[in-house]
Amino acid sequence: MMKTLALSAIGFYQRHLSPYKGFRCAYCAYTGNASCSHLGARAIRRFGLWDGLAILNGRLRKCGIAYRRYQPTVERPATPRLLARPNQAGECDLPCDCDPSPLTAGKACDCLAGCGDGAHCCDWWNKRRKREESTHIPPRRDGRRRT
Repeated sequence: MMKTLALSAIGFYQRHLSPYKGFRCAYCAYTGNASCSHLGARAIRRFGLWDGLAILNGRLRKCGIAYRRYQPTVERPATPRLLARPNQAGECDLPCDCDPSPLTAGKACDCLAGCGDGAHCCDWWNKRRKREESTHIPPRRDGRRRT
């Protein structure tokens, strides 16, 4: 029953939402393989709901990496100075593991003391970037290189 519900949701997405969203799956666009929704439906049909969702989750992760890696660079217009938000200096930003309770509300900078210089306190973005750089995205099937 859950398998049928998941397959009908993917079918609804493919028929009614995907044609009108204006872009296609980044992994499919780059490699020429099947789209994420097509692979998800096929994996759920073949391996069952939970194993199929695990396969789909891995593919969606690779699709996000392909999007970030191969997205076209678009120059954004400069934001007028009056509309721009003033940036913080960053000295007193709360680290990831700091307790935001009312008892420590005025001691945000004290939370950073345990991190040394505070540079590696919330280093999740760099870890994610390294993991994404090591993820293999296969080349295009037609042999053309993306420029």
